[in-house]
Amino acid sequence: MTEFLLKWQTLIGAFLGPFLLGLGAWFKGVISKKEERKEYLRRIEISITRSLDDTYKTRQKLQDFVSRLRVLVAQIRTITDQSNFSLETTNYPTIRDVYRDLETPNFKIKSYYLHNKLLWTDSGIKETNETVAGLKNDFVDLLRKNELHIVLMRQNRNPNSAQQRDDYAYNLEGFANSIDEFINKFIKYGIEIMTQVKIYNNHLRKRSGKWFLWKCEGINFRYFRNKIKQKEFSRNLNSLERIDKIIEKEVKSAIQDAEDRAARL
Repeated sequence: MTEFLLKWQTLIGAFLGPFLLGLGAWFKGVISKKEERKEYLRRIEISITRSLDDTYKTRQKLQDFVSRLRVLVAQIRTITDQSNFSLETTNYPTIRDVYRDLETPNFKIKSYYLHNKLLWTDSGIKETNETVAGLKNDFVDLLRKNELHIVLMRQNRNPNSAQQRDDYAYNLEGFANSIDEFINKFIKYGIEIMTQVKIYNNHLRKRSGKWFLWKCEGINFRYFRNKIKQKEFSRNLNSLERIDKIIEKEVKSAIQDAEDRAARL
């Protein structure tokens, strides 16, 4: 009997040893992934805050530049001296790139909503930086063409300075209008998406983050009956729009607070 028990103890021990090692490795992996995801969410909070701050600063500098352009246009249009050509100008502002964390779109955060919004944010920031840099080059070209226009006109016996001023004012005004359109459409939309990321990410970082994620994206009878249906839904824009509605009031409130702070600066 004793020999039989010893054999069973040996057998159980041989089984439990690897099992417990495997169980320990599994728990370690679970904890590691939890900490990794927590760190990803923390980095998203930092990067999106920096990106939003840079975007507001970029918008403010562009708005100030547009205001100076419109003053310049008004001044040019008040000139009546027929011998006066217009070379008046204003400096294009020094604008640094909006911060862009290249790694955030690759974070494994178990949220199709946040993943898609981060992809859009990354693409939008890249395009914003390229557009702002392009605007500077376009403004330099506009000034150069105006100078060339004056040179060519002065070669005529009766140069039409009034026409030059009208053309220059028209081009400056059109340039200001294009920047206004960029601000009111593209930058405004970018701020909205980044604010959505910030609000949603903050919910996921709370203690109730898992409950919030399940409520918005999980498998439940309110939205999905199984994993297949959930995956199908997560691949179309309707899924994002539904969650946009859930956090809409918070997003609008956050944007309004940011606008109020910007107005006081």
